Amino acid sequence: MAMDIVQGLPFAILWLALGMAMFPQYCRGWPIPACLSVATAVGTGVVEWSGLPIIVLFSGVSLVAVQCTFSMPVRVVAWGGTLVCAVVLAAHEVPWINNVLVFDAVTVSPLAAPYTLHWNYDKALAGVVLYAVCVQPQRKIEWRRMFVATAVIAALTPLVVAMPALGTNFVAWDPKWPSILLLWVPSNLLVTCVAEEVFFRGLLQRYVAWALRRTALPAASLVALFVGASAFGLAHLGGGITYAVLAAVAGLGYGAVYHVTQRVEASIIVHFILNLAHLLLFTYPFLAAN
Repeated sequence: MAMDIVQGLPFAILWLALGMAMFPQYCRGWPIPACLSVATAVGTGVVEWSGLPIIVLFSGVSLVAVQCTFSMPVRVVAWGGTLVCAVVLAAHEVPWINNVLVFDAVTVSPLAAPYTLHWNYDKALAGVVLYAVCVQPQRKIEWRRMFVATAVIAALTPLVVAMPALGTNFVAWDPKWPSILLLWVPSNLLVTCVAEEVFFRGLLQRYVAWALRRTALPAASLVALFVGASAFGLAHLGGGITYAVLAAVAGLGYGAVYHVTQRVEASIIVHFILNLAHLLLFTYPFLAAN
């Protein structure tokens, strides 16, 4: 589906739902803009009527999974359904959700491979629902600790990832101020960073650490960090081995800041800063030779 300015409205309303879910005084109201976003998506053709059942199913099993009033077997089945639905939505496997094509095969800079951007409503919606239902509430913020850890790791992670990326000629030094920036920022932050960090850090790393601690495994949280980073790398195998390895290295940075702060917002910030540094300072998405 080619982009129409009206089709950006469901995404804007999703941002409102996410913002409300972040703050305790407003979090109970997040379903209102979320439902309005889905209704707007249907009205603009982003979501067909046939796509509503998977959205309702995903929302329902997510709510059941976190409710302690249900029996453990019911919650286990609900968690399984939540994960399956989340993966199906993130992988764009629901044919009745028409992700919006923003631009197709543009060249960000002369040395770069062509780049296509979609605003993926399925993945964005999955990220917001998982954040609001399954991740919140989180540990109370220690602002100074979070700020320092996020700043340090956000500075180090692009440097650590850039070294092997340059060494393997996956990218080259290419500073620029690209014309795609204004459309790229909201998409990358909501569709990529929020959705992926909520899943890999807010769910996977968090609950693997919880499960391993119950077995009295030493350094359970660190093991969970590496599990999350490895899974993040594997999820990027479609881009090739080099891309997957670089993603796993980046995942260590995202996982580290989550490990220190126990806040998924911190890993979202680090993820976005690395992606922004990639766009502004290096060939994006990679060298055309690759």
